[in-house]
Amino acid sequence: MKQMDILNIFNGKIKEIVFQEEALCLLLIGEGAEIERKDFNQLNDIDLFAIIEDINDFEREVYELKGVKFDISYISLELLKKGVSERWPFIINSLHNYKYIYNESEEIDNLLNKIRLIYNSGPRPMKMNEIDYIRFKLYQEYDDMLARKEDKLNLIFLMNNLFKNILVSYFQLHNLWVPKDKKILAKLQKIDYNFYCLCQRFIGEREVGQKLDMLLEIMSYVLRPFGGVMKYWRRGKFPLK
Repeated sequence: MKQMDILNIFNGKIKEIVFQEEALCLLLIGEGAEIERKDFNQLNDIDLFAIIEDINDFEREVYELKGVKFDISYISLELLKKGVSERWPFIINSLHNYKYIYNESEEIDNLLNKIRLIYNSGPRPMKMNEIDYIRFKLYQEYDDMLARKEDKLNLIFLMNNLFKNILVSYFQLHNLWVPKDKKILAKLQKIDYNFYCLCQRFIGEREVGQKLDMLLEIMSYVLRPFGGVMKYWRRGKFPLK
């Protein structure tokens, strides 16, 4: 599709949201927030965030219009304020980087500035029992897999599931916002190249036994700075999640 066609479709959708939805603010987020308008033809989809007055819940629609994929989130100003106040990860991750398409509210300006400050300061630090829970839970998942070595298909599924949980835990333990799945490895490559290389080797490994050993190495790498794996849990408060 020609670049001008994409821009025309985009502009038409913007007018529809601003006038039909009576939007207070409309933001271009995701990859679109990081490129110039002249490079719109490079986008796989267009992510928009609309703040509107007359809506009760958070709503989302994903659809294709004339060959252009749109992913649009709708939220009220009051719900946005609640999300910022309670530091909802989805709100902070989605709106820390954006481009204004339309805005008529100074209050929204202030909220978006606050979101950027929250994002740059990172999530709240984890409590010691939360750290211990991660150390214990990840090892228990690994230990459970060892009893399933004969069930190769299930073992591979469980290994991949644990691998993702370890990556998410890395960000949580280091007081970093957890990126979207598709951006986790790219983020790791920037902030911890050694760990990224370990992950790259694990993903590329085809031999199940080697993969299992590498998973333990990856888990140990993540947990070592926080006391290593925790094999047992002494009687005491335990998170119900």
